[in-house]
Amino acid sequence: MSKLTNYAENLLADYVRGQGLSLASDWTVHLLTAVSDSSHTKCTGTGYAGQTVARSLAAWAGTQGAGTTLASTGTSHQTSNNGLIDFGTVGAGGWGTMVAIGLFNGTDLFAWADVDARALAESDDVSFAAGSVVFTLGLTGGLSDYFANKLIDLIWRAQAYSTPANLYAAYATTAPTNAGGGTEPSVGGYARVAIPSTLSGWGPTQGDLSTDPSSGTGGRISNRSAVIFPSPSADQGIATHTKLMDASTSGNLMLWRALTTPKTVASGGPAPRFDADALGITFA
Repeated sequence: MSKLTNYAENLLADYVRGQGLSLASDWTVHLLTAVSDSSHTKCTGTGYAGQTVARSLAAWAGTQGAGTTLASTGTSHQTSNNGLIDFGTVGAGGWGTMVAIGLFNGTDLFAWADVDARALAESDDVSFAAGSVVFTLGLTGGLSDYFANKLIDLIWRAQAYSTPANLYAAYATTAPTNAGGGTEPSVGGYARVAIPSTLSGWGPTQGDLSTDPSSGTGGRISNRSAVIFPSPSADQGIATHTKLMDASTSGNLMLWRALTTPKTVASGGPAPRFDADALGITFA
């Protein structure tokens, strides 16, 4: 299982908030003896050194399968190493007990993948075959295939992508999936509502709804202002899900979730709304 650190969560959160994403051209890969969202310990010892793996299509697979060097078009939400990652032979005294392999953006741990714990003893050969170091983003739902593919190709494979100027809040009367869908009303004056992809549009991960950079530990950002849809002039059915899209009409599904309580949207009823902090995006 792969995981993001608090550092990575905050980078990605503020990327959605329009702040860009600063990543080195290469990852430095390290073996770790301990790791959590906020701390880590690298293996050490005679002959130990981190390994460099480029952020590129050649070095990391697309989501359609191990070994792919094309842009991601799959549904796995996964990437993996396309080549051998070879740490060589363990030197005198050993390197400690490896529990994870980590990707470093410069000196900062960005993400790690757990491995079976293994004591690295003198003369052991340590390497990871192509396809064996796997990182996953949001496979279980909520993050669309489209957005997962864009993020994986941006983060691991250095393919340009910019978040849209706005994310558009929508509600749906049928369930979306990661592939898309989720039927929106077509009557009663329904329209999506724009949330700017800015510090003013989304509050930071520390949860205070400020315009400060993210520095929290939960990976969640949320809308700073209430999202208010047009008052319905015709029955629109029962809203069961909410979605974030990248355009005011049509466009691509970015994120989605089920409403805690489905809501009947009836003609003449109050304008559907999400209060401030009600629409959250969580990176973990």
